[in-house]
Amino acid sequence: VISVFALLAITNPFGNLPIFISMTDDLKESQRRKLFRLIIYVAALIVLIFAIVGPLIMAKFFQVELSQLRIAGGALLVAMGIKNILFPQEHRNHDISDYNVPDDEANERIVPMAFPMLGGPGALATVTVINEENGLIVTTGASVITFAWTYVLFMFAKYIEMLMGRLEVF
Repeated sequence: VISVFALLAITNPFGNLPIFISMTDDLKESQRRKLFRLIIYVAALIVLIFAIVGPLIMAKFFQVELSQLRIAGGALLVAMGIKNILFPQEHRNHDISDYNVPDDEANERIVPMAFPMLGGPGALATVTVINEENGLIVTTGASVITFAWTYVLFMFAKYIEMLMGRLEVF
């Protein structure tokens, strides 16, 4: 359970939902749902593959130990938190118009949304730590639950937006 909450906190589907909605405003609802589904599949696949081969890559190729990964991951999260607290305006001025491509090229939006937004470095470091501490079965279960929850959340994006009003990217 703790592994699921850790992975949910890192992937942040609640915080990413308004960004994803604004990045897909120009798409029809059916295209948006298809794109969200594909984004979640790609992000989950990236995370699951890294859960399997990540510890080997980190230990053998980069020669990074678990304790070093914990420290670096913690420092990264602290730095991001401090940046968001001290410079909140930076997010409000973020221009997402670069992602507004024609409908037939909607799949090009998968890369920035699946990686690094959902399955980014924080998620990869988290699954590596979970894998080292609890094993591959717990890591896989936590990843599946996390991305299943994200899938449900994103499939109801239209209704969440109607219920909460227009979600603004800040």
